[in-house]
Order: sequence, then structure tokens, then C-alpha cells
Amino acid sequence: MPPARPGHSEADPSLRSRTALPPDSSPGAPAGESWLSREVNAMAAAWSRGDRVLADEVIGRYPGLDDEAVVRLIYEEVSLRRDSGEDMPTSEILRRYPRWKDELEILLGCDRLLRPLIGVAPLPEVGEHLGPFYLRAELGRGASGRTFLASEPTLADRPVVLKVLSDDQEEHLSLARLQHTNIIPLFSEHTFPERRLRALCMPYLGGASLAKTLEVLAPIPPADRRGRDIVHVLDRLQAAGPDPTPLDRPYRRGLEQVSYVDAICWIGIRLADALHEAHAHGLVHMDVKPSNVLIASDGSPMLLDFHLACRPIGAGERFPERIGGTPGWMAPEHRAAMEAVTVGKPIPVPVDHRADLYALGLLLREALGGSRAGAGSEETSFVPLRQRNPEVGVGLADILTRCLAERPSARYNDAASLAEDLRRQLEHQPLKGVPNRPVDLLRKLWRRRKSWDSGPWAFILSMVSILAAGAIVSRSATERQKEAQAYLGRARDLCTAGRFADAEFAVRRGLEHAVWFPDAHHLTGELNRLLRAAHRGQRAETLHHLAEQVRFRYGVDPPRGAEANALLRNIRSIWDDRDLLLDPDPPSDEAAARLEDQIRGDLLELVATWAEVRVQMASGHGESEARREVLSVLEEARAAFGPIPAIGRLVRSLAGATGRSHGPSSSRSSPSSPLDHYDLGRSLLRAGRFLEAAEQFRRGLDRRPQDFWPNFYLGLCEYRLKHYDAAQTAFSIAIALAPSRAEGYFNRALAAEGLGHTDRASRDYSRALELDPNLAAARLNRGILAYRSGRPAEAIADLRRALHSTADRRTIGRIHYNLALAHQARGDVASALASAEEAAAIGDADARVLRDRLRAEP
Repeated sequence: MPPARPGHSEADPSLRSRTALPPDSSPGAPAGESWLSREVNAMAAAWSRGDRVLADEVIGRYPGLDDEAVVRLIYEEVSLRRDSGEDMPTSEILRRYPRWKDELEILLGCDRLLRPLIGVAPLPEVGEHLGPFYLRAELGRGASGRTFLASEPTLADRPVVLKVLSDDQEEHLSLARLQHTNIIPLFSEHTFPERRLRALCMPYLGGASLAKTLEVLAPIPPADRRGRDIVHVLDRLQAAGPDPTPLDRPYRRGLEQVSYVDAICWIGIRLADALHEAHAHGLVHMDVKPSNVLIASDGSPMLLDFHLACRPIGAGERFPERIGGTPGWMAPEHRAAMEAVTVGKPIPVPVDHRADLYALGLLLREALGGSRAGAGSEETSFVPLRQRNPEVGVGLADILTRCLAERPSARYNDAASLAEDLRRQLEHQPLKGVPNRPVDLLRKLWRRRKSWDSGPWAFILSMVSILAAGAIVSRSATERQKEAQAYLGRARDLCTAGRFADAEFAVRRGLEHAVWFPDAHHLTGELNRLLRAAHRGQRAETLHHLAEQVRFRYGVDPPRGAEANALLRNIRSIWDDRDLLLDPDPPSDEAAARLEDQIRGDLLELVATWAEVRVQMASGHGESEARREVLSVLEEARAAFGPIPAIGRLVRSLAGATGRSHGPSSSRSSPSSPLDHYDLGRSLLRAGRFLEAAEQFRRGLDRRPQDFWPNFYLGLCEYRLKHYDAAQTAFSIAIALAPSRAEGYFNRALAAEGLGHTDRASRDYSRALELDPNLAAARLNRGILAYRSGRPAEAIADLRRALHSTADRRTIGRIHYNLALAHQARGDVASALASAEEAAAIGDADARVLRDRLRAEP
């Protein structure tokens, strides 16, 4: 029997489609690529009108749908139910569709990872009984459930805290094995399947969260607070709570007798010790913030809420077991991991216990300085901690600076080392984890002077210390001024180089030094100006990252379904905050001009994509509203950037559809700049007008041949037109302009295959994999070339590795199908049949034919 045709991954050069089957095609479905998207959009439009079209109805109209199409329709119904506030737990979904249980469990698990299901089961109310518990009062609520003060009648009505959540939610039960006086213990877990609920039982310790405590303390300036103020707040909140009896314990008495700074330092010690216990058990908390710290009624701090806790996450992971966090309270590497997971990219850098140390540093900084350091919005003008609260010692400020280092390697090695330095600071001892400043050492020596014996020698030694301190302070101020100016120069250089995160760190260090000498207003003003520039640059980097994703993934075919909805929300949010990105002042230098051009191009890219996807996703009565909304945004883009041919083309087409006058804003204008030609070319490319798009890209390149994207998209147009020689040339130029991009080599390999140059294609696939080892399409195609060249062992090795680099089911089906062919070529019929069955189960039509043939063999 002749071998079946290999299922080559003829990926769209934009890297969105990496399989030979056209997207959305299914046996028994209408021909073409868009039928499923039309059905999904029609379902959404019907639900918006109150007409509840279910997935079963659509599936019934198309007998023989493949598994992927069925799962997509089911997921669309789940999303629509959730958006309308309707309960639909995972157990019910799996009960209705047992045939696709495995696929749905994976999909809904990923959905919970990125957007937890809310309200999937009715939660109980105060006054109800839940199993053996009577719910006395509600203590709090959040996305993951509600927390109650409850009593257990079977145990003498002892008060307990009951966290109730739906059975779709997860809470890390590793908390049960953590034994530490400053971690809230977990007594037991209870399940209530008849109500689709589960509950975690913990002791009731009274008190209030640190967030609430700081909120009540907010009217008192941080420098005027005392430790006893914390106790007074606890008493006031306790009296207003469900159990008003205050406790008299050593912790409370200790807080009443110390300064506010020492009280917060002590709280930091206890929390660092608690984190060290969790880290020792392999858990990263991932959500350290004031609302997750309880100050119990006896004054002791308790670390709460381990529902986001996870093992350390390694660099290169694509789908970690669990990941979450609160905006404004995440370390830089934690934020980067969240962004990577959201767009399906590998985790760029490890996320480990040091992320918790960063978050603890934010918590202590807010508690000591009264700033909203972790509130989610960046400070446009950084005020050093010691300027916010002069009572904070230099050593303590340095400890927190190390906690908040941008690079994890610059932070404390572990929570125990941080706790030790905080203890030494509290005891006026020299620090181990940060350099000891001469002024700070003398201050600590002065604090310990009361332990000296009284007498003339004590007086002499005190006077000598005071005189020495004065000399050292004067010299220190001069040194600090020089250091602040050096940080200013370094921050300028880093901004010019585009290293905005490092520039921000340099600015903050400069501002900390500037506090130490008088008449620093001019220097502080310049540092704050650079801080705003660094913040803007980091926003621009985030914008550019998303724009690059859009350019590569949706170069021709826009996203659909839930993926499109997420992209629409993201882009609209960025556009609404565009004033934070656009600088009203003219660029001050060449680097600023380049950044301004990049921001402008990225915003235009996203707006054009948003406009087309927004209209595409609308249908029925919602289509007119979508067109009007898009026209409004496009008018805003014209007002911000002036006449843009591509925007004008969109406005004309939409205005004609809505019957509105074009107006002066949408009058025809010819491309007048390379960027205009690029924008118009992209618009034509999305419309499938490849010849016209290619001409626009060429015209732009005549004036700016060094631009990467016009060369890349010219190659894409030529590839779509099957002009493989011209495509190969365009992609070669793109590679020369950006040799570190794996996508350039991957697309040139596709063009080489179109010309029959398999050796050249294989080399380019290999180079792409050197740059991005997780590029599954490149590994799949290189494996197919190896199989075709009579090297099935090499093919099998590549294809097996490709399986671990993608979660796309269609691509996985293609990989299994080609694995079956490679095993068949080696004479391993059993392995071939197993791979063919895997691919057939996913819905690969070629695999079904091969499976049937293999089964028929004797």
C-alpha cells in the first residue's frame, strides 16, 4: 500500500495558521473558511437580542462536524452564558457533552487560568446553614467566593472562618501542610456537591486586614503615627465587627509601646518568616498584598489567601499549572509571565520566591510611606520613602530598595535573609544584606548608648560620636549629590538606549540620594522628568509587544470568537489611554523622535485591526452600532494623527454602509509618506487584495528600504500570489534587517519549499528553531522534510518535540498524522496506528483514512 500524502504545515507567513487544513473547515460543514465564524457571530448577536441560540442547535444543522468545530461552538455558548450572568458549572458542561469530555476539560481549564469563572453556583447568604456550619456574618467577598464568620454547633459553637467557593474554583490545599504561627491554618475542607460548592474552614482570629487598617490610618501622616494607633484601629474595627471582644496579649502590648516604623518593621519580620515557611515547601504565594494580611485581634500578623500559590515557574514554560496575580502588586517578572500566558508565549524569565519578596517590599513601602505603591497606577512623580516619612531609617529604606530591585538576582536570596536584616534593623545592629551607611551606623550606635555605663567616659564618648557624625553627614551629603548626578546621567543614557525599566531604577536611586542635600530642586525636577519618560517608554514597550503580536499573528486573517473579543477589549483599553502614550511636546532628540514614530505606528496598527475585527464580529442589529462606534474611533485617530490613507479608506467604506456623509475627515487622500503606503498596504492585505497591497509596500520601500515590516509583508503578498522567488527575496531582506527574528527564517523556508529547494528550507527551519526552540510549526515542517527525504528517525524526533511546543489542537492533529506516516515508513505499524488514532480523534480527516487502512492490514 502506498503511503499517504504527508500533512505539511503550509503556514500563513503571518504565523497565524500553521496547518494544512483551512481554518474552520469540517466534514459536513459548508465549504470555505468563514462558515463557523459566521455561526459564532450569529450566536452572539442572537444572545444580545435575548434569543438564546444553543450550541446543540448549530451542531444539529451540520451532521459530521469535526471535534474542534463542536468544541468551539460549545465554548461559545459557555462564554455567552457567563457574559449574561448565568450559572453553568464545568460538571454540567461535561455531563451534556461526554463525548468531548477530554477536550472540554483542557479548554475550560485554560479558561479558568486566564479568566476565572464567576458565579458558577449560587453562594449562600448570612443566616443559612451550610453542612455543619451556621453562617453568622459575611467577612468579605471576591472573584473566588465569599468569606463568612460561622459557628460549629457540634463543637460548642466555636467561631470559625468559612471560605465558600463554587466547585469550579480552586484553592491550593498545600496550605494545610504549612505550620507557622503567622500563616492562617486550614482546619478542613468540605464539599457540598448538591449545591456545587466547597468550603475551607479556618480559625476565627478577629482583627482586620492590613489594607483596612491602613485605610483607617490614612488621615494621619505616616511620620505622626505611633504603634498604638494600630491597636486603636483594631479595637475600633473589632467593636464594629461580629465579635467585639478585644484581646489582651503580649503582641498588642508590644505594639502600643513602640514607634509606628518599628511596628511595621516587626510585621515585616513575621511576614517574611511566614513566606520562608511557604517557600521551603515549594510554594510561591503570588498574591502578597495588604488585603491578604490579617492583623489578628491579638496584634499578630497572619498571611492569608493561598488560592494563587504555585510552584516556581521556569523560563520557557508555555502553560504553567496555575498563574495569577493582582495588578500593581506583582514583580516585573511576574507581570511578564502573565502577559506571556495571555498571548500564548513562553514564560520569558523564571518566577520564583523572589517575586514574593518584591511584593512584600511594596507592602512595607505603602505601610511606611502612606503611598499607593501597589494600587495599580504608576506614580508619575516618585517621592522617596524617607521624604514621605522622615522617621524611616536609612538602613530600612535600603532594605526595601533591595526588595524592589528590578532584577530578581539583585534582591535578597531568600525570605529568611530579609527577615534577618529587618530584625537587625529593629535591634539597631549592622545589616548584612545591604551596605551599612556611616550615618546609619552612628545613628544605631546612638540608639544603643543607653546601655553604656554612666559617667564621664560615657559623656566624652557621646560628644566624640556627635562630632564625628556631623563630619560624616557633611561628607555624605556631598557624596550623595555626586551619586545622584551620576544616576541622572545614567538614566539619560538608558532612556536614549530604550532601556526604560533600567532607567526607572536609576532615577529612583538618584532620587533617594537627592534627599540628602539641600537645594536639590533642580536635580529632583530633572530626575522626575526622566521618571515620566521612563514610564512612558515602558508603556510604549507594552504597546509595541502587542502590536508585534498582531502583525505576526493576524497579518492576513483576523482572530475570531473568544480570542477576538479579548483582543478587542485590550486594544480599546489602550486606545482610551492613548494620552499617556502620545507626547504633546515635539521630540527633544532623535531617540525621542524614533519612539514617537514607533508609538504612532503601533497605535495605528491596533486601531485598524480593532476596527476591522469589531465590524467583523458584529451581526444583525448590532452591526450598525458597531459601525458607528468604529467610525467614532477612526475620527479620533484622524484627529490625533491627521489624514491617513488607510484610515480614510476604512472611514469611506463604513460611512457608505451606514449612510453617513464622508465629511472632510474622510475625504480621499493619496499616500504621502512611507508610513502611509505601509498603512494602506496593510489594509489592502487584510482585504485579500494582494497585488494592490504589494504595490503599496514597494512604493514605501522605494523611500525607506530599511523598514522591516514593509519587506516582511511584501514577502507575504508574494507568497500568497505564489511568486516564491520574489517572496524569498523579500524575506531575505527582512532577515538582514532583523536577524534575530525566527519568523523571518520560517517564512523564507516556506518560500523555499514552494520553489522545491528542500535543503535550503530545512536549513532555514533549523535556524528558526535556534532562535525560538518552541516554534512548533518549524519543527513540524522540518520533520516532514526529513520524512520525505527518507530519514524517518529524524522526523519522529522532531515531531515528538513539536507536540510539547503547542496547544493548538489542529496542529497537534497534523503532528500525530505525520508521526503515523514516519512510524509506518519504519515498519512500526503499531505505533503508526496509535498516532493515526490520536490524530483521528482530534478530527484530522487524512488521519481517519490512514487509520482505516492500517486497521485493514493483516
